[in-house]
Formats: sequence, structure tokens, C-alpha cells
Amino acid sequence: MSLFNSSTSALNVAQVHRSRIEGKTILITGVASGNMGEATALAFAHGGASTIIITARDRAKLHVVTHALSESYPNTKFRPLMLNLSSLKAVQEAAKEIMADEAIPQLDYLVANAGVNSFDAPRTETNDGIEMHFGVNHLAHHLLIQLLLPKIKAAASTTAPGETRIVLVSSAACFGSPVRFSDWNYEKASNDVPDSEKPNWGPLASFIGRPQEPDHFEANIAYAQAKTANILTALQLNKILSAEGIYAFSLDPGYVDSNGAKAQIPRMSEASRKALGEPKTTDQGAATVLVAATSPDLKPEDGFYLVDCVVDMEKCPPFASDEVAAEKLWELSDMVLKARAIL
Repeated sequence: MSLFNSSTSALNVAQVHRSRIEGKTILITGVASGNMGEATALAFAHGGASTIIITARDRAKLHVVTHALSESYPNTKFRPLMLNLSSLKAVQEAAKEIMADEAIPQLDYLVANAGVNSFDAPRTETNDGIEMHFGVNHLAHHLLIQLLLPKIKAAASTTAPGETRIVLVSSAACFGSPVRFSDWNYEKASNDVPDSEKPNWGPLASFIGRPQEPDHFEANIAYAQAKTANILTALQLNKILSAEGIYAFSLDPGYVDSNGAKAQIPRMSEASRKALGEPKTTDQGAATVLVAATSPDLKPEDGFYLVDCVVDMEKCPPFASDEVAAEKLWELSDMVLKARAIL
């Protein structure tokens, strides 16, 4: 039986697995005051991490959260890093900065936490002409991980298998759509794809309170596709890296009282608000991240998707645990990057 559950505190996980955190170097994307990234950083610092690289795209907000974290845990070095995930060149520059920093010889844990959900907004693109959800939530992290692999591998070379990990934060929204391989940039109508790629409108409709399936771009479908991509990326990373002692996990943190959730509540149907109940605190949401990063009991072959602090592959849709789709997504992502002269 797991020590942890839906109400577990990330601080508690960090205390229990302190031996797996002390002296470690961690990179967390998307850290801002009041969000789950901040709670994740606090928990790792509580566990004795030596260096935590925190990223954000807003310099002023990054300064504020760095100062607050440093005041709470003065024995941990919080290293701010400007990272705009809507620009592949900005991702390159941020990775280059970390790779050149001799004070950071290795990365023990990389947490892909940052994400965007535009809810009901029209389709927008990143600086590179990529649909915003796919570009920020998936492709930018795909690139960042590849660029930082030398330092991730450096950590794995000095530790036991599985002590070096990559964690990708997904969402229960993944049930809303598989990856649209024939229309990954979401330029066609919502259903103008093969049956295997069509959105699963039922769960999304009940959540947002709109029974009519759209025949045009739908931000919630775009978000769902990107969250499925996060899970498939973890699956493929294990195929590529587990033999080198690097494990990857993905997770649904649950309904969390973060800045994003506060913006989302007015858009929810009344039925959805009642079904979701009281949200988790950001600390409780971050607990599943900490378990995915630090639990010594986890092995990818036993399951790589966590919900409420435990592996639960039954809550991972089949299209998000498909090895063929995972490899196909990896190849597609590399192709998109190479077409933009990034890789």
C-alpha cells in the first residue's frame, strides 16, 4: 500500500524521500508565485536540494519568486533562468546557458511543469508558426530535454539506475484527444482527421458544458492533444534512456487551486464544478510530481503514469500508452524542429 494519496503534501513526500533529494540539482519549468511550479520547488528545497533552476518567461515575476523561495530556504541555491517556451530559439538560448554554466555539472531531475491552456480562445501560434498548445506544452519541452541530455546523462553516470529522472506534468484532459498526426498543427476542422485521431468529445463536453461538438478549432481539444503528447514523450524517453539509468514518468496532478485553475473556474459548467469538488492545494498537486521524481519503488516497466501519488495506468487512455504512437510522435517532433533549422 502506498504511503501517499490524493491529500498528501509535497512537503511530506520530500521529507520521506529526503535521501533521494539531498544535494541534487533540479530544473523546473514554469515557476511563478502561487502555482504548482513554486510548490514543487519549495518541496524539493524542503528535501535538501542543493540547486534548483527555476524558469519563467517574465523577468519581473521570476525575480519575485526567486527572492521568495530563497527567503524560505536559504540553504538551497535558486538559479533563475529566463525561458520563453513559445520560441524555439529562446529554448535553445536557455539550454545553452545551462550547458555553459560550470556550476551546474549535472541535472538529477528535470520537471516539465510549464503549460498553457487558452480555454475558449481562437487558435494562436508560437513565434515558430506552431499551434500554441502543441508548441509550448509539448514541442518546447521535447527540445529542452534533448538539449540538456548531456547534463542529465552526467547525473545518471554517477548514480544508481532510476535516480535520475524526467517528469512531465500532464492532465486528465488527455482523455479528450489523441495526437492528431495528420493535422498536428490543428489547421483543419476538429473532425477532419482519421477516426483514430478524432477528439473524444464526450469528456470535454461534460467538463466545459458545451454538448455540441465543434467543427472548427477548439482550444480544449488542442490542450488535450498536447497533454497526451506529454505522456507519450515519457513513454518514448523510457525506451531511449532507461538502459542508461534515466527514468521518465508523466502524471495528472489533479484539480489544483493554482492560478490557472482560478482562471478556468468561470468557464466550467456547474456540473463540472460539482463533480470536481474542492481543489487540491498547490502543495497537494505537487505531491504527485515529487513521488514521480523521487520514489525508489517506481520502475517504468511497472507503469509510468501517476495519479494521486500512485501509478495508475487505468487512468491513462490507450492512445497515450501506445508505443507505436510514442515513437511516431518523437519522429514527428524532430521533423518539425529540423524543418525550422532547430535540430
